[in-house]
Amino acid sequence: MPGAPFPAKLTRIEQLSTNTLQLSFQPVASFDFVAGQFLQLHLNVDGTVHKRSYSIANSPAGFQASGLLQVAMSLVDGGVASTFFQQATPGTEVGMTGPYGALTLPEALPGQLILVGTGTGIAPYRSMIPRLTALAAQGRAITTLMGFRYRHECIYAGDFVPVAQQRICLSRESQLIAGEYAGRVQGQFDDLNLDPEKDLVYLCGNPGMIDECVALLKDWGFAPRQIKREKYVYSGH
Repeated sequence: MPGAPFPAKLTRIEQLSTNTLQLSFQPVASFDFVAGQFLQLHLNVDGTVHKRSYSIANSPAGFQASGLLQVAMSLVDGGVASTFFQQATPGTEVGMTGPYGALTLPEALPGQLILVGTGTGIAPYRSMIPRLTALAAQGRAITTLMGFRYRHECIYAGDFVPVAQQRICLSRESQLIAGEYAGRVQGQFDDLNLDPEKDLVYLCGNPGMIDECVALLKDWGFAPRQIKREKYVYSGH
């Protein structure tokens, strides 16, 4: 079970898109996780500790090789964590706990795998890429539905090209290019030939999106066991 916070050192800050940072941390403690899980950062700002949760964006094998944990963070004007990391430099130390969450892949997969994410909700699926690669090699159908407002907000899309059919859904972009779809991710379900008896749907990101998708899938006969979800509740990042 996760215990008290342990130190983690910020090693790198990268700009993934106009509104997203990728942060790399070196935990100063033993750490193991399963692809799809998340961690919690404890940020000390003027004597007050603020907790923020982030999905781990690199695979367990990638972490073992590099010793670094990657997370994607959406930038929010005036947000506590956004301000903290925009001002931070490599070497900054934070507290960390985890791993948490059950947005993980099963041992067996009888049907299609549909991975739906909005914004940084794509991150946990990136952590799964080695396993997705193995599933794709076995002939398993995998689809990623990625939701953003504009093209310039898109992250990690290229990482999934070798392993999944990909649909990038842009809700506010006026001009689309190949591989892009107008509207929200839930508008794509009709085209996926879903089988509620065999397929597995993962949902991560905006709570409103998740609630709408769950309602749609239940109407089509999906049982709760066929839907895995993790909501990103807004905390004033």
